Amino acid sequence: MRITNQMVSGNALRNMQKSMERVDDKTKQMTSGKKIQQASEDPVIAVRALKLRTTVNQLTQYKEKNIPDATSWYNITTTSLDNITSRLTQIYEYCVQGSTDSFNTEDRSAIIDTLKQFQDMLASEGNSTYAGRYIFSGYKTDRSLAYTETEDTDVYSYVIKQSIDPKQLDTKNVVLNGLDYDKADDYISEAVANSGSSASYKKIDKEMVYRLNVAYENIDDEVDTNGDGTKDATGLFSINALDAEGNPIDLSAYLPPNVLSSDKPADVEKYYDVSDGKIQVIKETGEVIFDEDVYNILKTAKSIEVTYAKNDFSAGDLRPEHYFDCTQYKTQTDGSRKVVDYEQPEGGQEIYYEVNFSQSIKVNTEGREIINSETENDINDLIYALKALQDAENTQKKIKDMLNDDQYTDNENAVKMINEMLSDIDVEVAVKKENMQKTFSANIANFQKYLDEVSAMQSDVGSRMTKLDMIETRVREQLASFKELKSQNEDVESDVAITNLNEANLAFNAALAATGSIIDKTLLDYI
Repeated sequence: MRITNQMVSGNALRNMQKSMERVDDKTKQMTSGKKIQQASEDPVIAVRALKLRTTVNQLTQYKEKNIPDATSWYNITTTSLDNITSRLTQIYEYCVQGSTDSFNTEDRSAIIDTLKQFQDMLASEGNSTYAGRYIFSGYKTDRSLAYTETEDTDVYSYVIKQSIDPKQLDTKNVVLNGLDYDKADDYISEAVANSGSSASYKKIDKEMVYRLNVAYENIDDEVDTNGDGTKDATGLFSINALDAEGNPIDLSAYLPPNVLSSDKPADVEKYYDVSDGKIQVIKETGEVIFDEDVYNILKTAKSIEVTYAKNDFSAGDLRPEHYFDCTQYKTQTDGSRKVVDYEQPEGGQEIYYEVNFSQSIKVNTEGREIINSETENDINDLIYALKALQDAENTQKKIKDMLNDDQYTDNENAVKMINEMLSDIDVEVAVKKENMQKTFSANIANFQKYLDEVSAMQSDVGSRMTKLDMIETRVREQLASFKELKSQNEDVESDVAITNLNEANLAFNAALAATGSIIDKTLLDYI
């Protein structure tokens, strides 16, 4: 085969171009720090790089976003649970003190205010947020657990279906014909005119009734459904119970109940009259009062469902949609009513964060498990018991002061009537003091149970935090490993890159020299 000068020159130029391409390739590696610039340069490295980069991005998301978010959620939850524990512990301590009536008259007024503040504090803790999301509201993280001060509660009405455990039925001792100080002067005037006796005056009496408590005070049995200001849906209050076999229990002989409301809640004779099998519903307190016959029927029930309306909400009231199957009626800006039905999902409302490959962790805690109507009702019972005793003691003091009033001291019949009232109010104070002690004593176990429930929840959150810490450690290790693999796959070491570039430069320079010497020769060099 004849080798021409042109062939030699062409091959030399092509080889020199390849040398230049190698210099360019090594220069790119040196400046970019990467083995390849395009997938076509090495498909194996490119495919492996895509997989490793995806893995690193996912692990980075877990480490820098998901896990810190979950940790922050846990930290806020833990703080709120600690605060709730502190409040419940203080209430528990009051229950222990109140069970022995270690309060004096001045203490009781302060304790009533303190208990009301505790209620507000519990609702406030239930409204704790993280990054604008309510942490105790289940799936409804955009909605507070309880109504807030800034919210217009007047636009909301509900028809609520509340399930009540028959074990929650209890007894209540009430004082009938309690002394009304506002009528004391009338009693004395009658006594003066009738030889020391008053026909309208009634001796106090006490009675035990049975009751159940619904979740709210100031309930109703009617609601405005169309927004015209008229409560067109009436007679809503009902009680439905099922027996052990799931069959409806016939309560027709006792229903419909008397739904009572008064400007003077002290009118206990009307409220607690359960003669003839009446079921009395006290709107102000949310109590349903009945006699022993109804109690004996309901206590054997498998379940009890009470339906009622709630129209007037205040800041701190729990939102029904977080707790009960209910229908919400909301007044729109145009005056119409928007109707929304809520059903409580079975199995709870758990929110999970993905914190590693195929590994998720529950981050939320449902507030309804610890801040609920049972706690509210028990605190209300303590407040009512204290206030009832406080009112009786105030009346007792006023009656005692009447004995020293100049307008009565010289009238034998007046003094006789005052002493009779004083004797009765002493009995009333004793009865209400006993009721107060029993109420506080009974709630020792209740608030101990609430503390146990919160403690169990704290333990659950703590165990999840421990698990998350272990996952975080694992994610950090995985991220470090995959970053190293990614670097080994994509990156070129600087010393290797420098060596390769120098070698490429030497080869290119040699090619230049060789090509130059070849191209310089002509046909005359061979003659």
